Amino acid sequence: MKKRIVIIGGGFGGLESALSLWEILESQADITLIDRNACHSFIPSIHEIISGKVGARDIQIPLSVVLSPTTVTFLQDEVVSIDPWNRQVITPSRVMEFDYLVLSSGAEDNFFGVPGAAEFSHPFRSPESAERISATVKGLLKNEKRPCRLIVAGGGTEGVEVAGELLDLVRETGSEHDMASGRITVALIDRSRLLNTFPVKAQDFVEEYLSHRGVKIFAGSRITEVRKREVVLDPGARYGMSVLIWTGGLQPSKLLRGLPLSKDDQGWLRVTESLQSPDTDRIYGVGDAISMYNERGAVALSRLAYHALDQARVAGRNIANHIRGRRTIAYSPKTKPQLLSLGKDMGIFVRGEYVFSGQSVVLLKKMVQIRHIMTYLTRPSVSALSAKLREPKLRYLMRWLLPI
Repeated sequence: MKKRIVIIGGGFGGLESALSLWEILESQADITLIDRNACHSFIPSIHEIISGKVGARDIQIPLSVVLSPTTVTFLQDEVVSIDPWNRQVITPSRVMEFDYLVLSSGAEDNFFGVPGAAEFSHPFRSPESAERISATVKGLLKNEKRPCRLIVAGGGTEGVEVAGELLDLVRETGSEHDMASGRITVALIDRSRLLNTFPVKAQDFVEEYLSHRGVKIFAGSRITEVRKREVVLDPGARYGMSVLIWTGGLQPSKLLRGLPLSKDDQGWLRVTESLQSPDTDRIYGVGDAISMYNERGAVALSRLAYHALDQARVAGRNIANHIRGRRTIAYSPKTKPQLLSLGKDMGIFVRGEYVFSGQSVVLLKKMVQIRHIMTYLTRPSVSALSAKLREPKLRYLMRWLLPI
């Protein structure tokens, strides 16, 4: 009897889990991928939507298109709860039974209880939210009679990339003279240094580069309240705002918060080195949703796309091994480069303590985006053809057509 595998989330971890499981198990399992969105998005490039370099559709691929060459079923729906003990996934329209579950439901914005932050800020988590930010800012830039105060909350990777795109948007709309006069300001606020988990060399370079281009940097400042037209900083200073873009942090999704399984102190799903929940060997977690532990305690992991992809492949292999009665394998995090763009003219490449900067990094990041999208558009078809070629008659035919 086929095993029923349900995957929640069509982001990096979820989509890779679906394809990896299908490639390994082929006809041995019924695989279903559930996501409330119709498309898989290349999230590392959504900041470029703000400046208009790309549109939402340029960095999205329909999940139904990606999965159409496979036997994976795509279900556009929203999971409202999970019953891990009865092995059920519940959506508004159905209850789905599973033998194995891969949880890759991502995360949501964390406003850290700051009064007014959720009400008066623009979240930055999706192509659609980036489009709304772009439209709002463009409207403000057109009104040459009113001050335009653009604020980015959060000095992590998303924050500095958004700041770079705002500067490009000001330049592309011919409003640079308004920055010089002070009518337009771009501010970046963080409670610590920008890119505080990066090497000091990268921090210094980004702060100097953005400051030189006109960004007001409030490092070591904490937003204590957000009002309709201003933010309040500790210890009480006020700063006028037209738009506040929130990139200030993440928290577990509502679905994850309601899941009756072991979690860490912040509410992320706790998993072992094999990416299984310690409470049940039928539920796996990958990507932003998890916190991994080994015999020495918590494993430090940044919530990055390449970790989600690697975890998905390990989770897929472990589910297949579990079905076949084999031992599971451990996920061993690997350090890979991080690429950040600070607008169209500058980017930084960081690997360990090595830091490189230049426009070539922006081009390299664009190549990574194109490669990712093209891989998922072509990979299922190539894998399906490879499976067909394993059939004896077709294998004989190919040897006759291609005698090599």
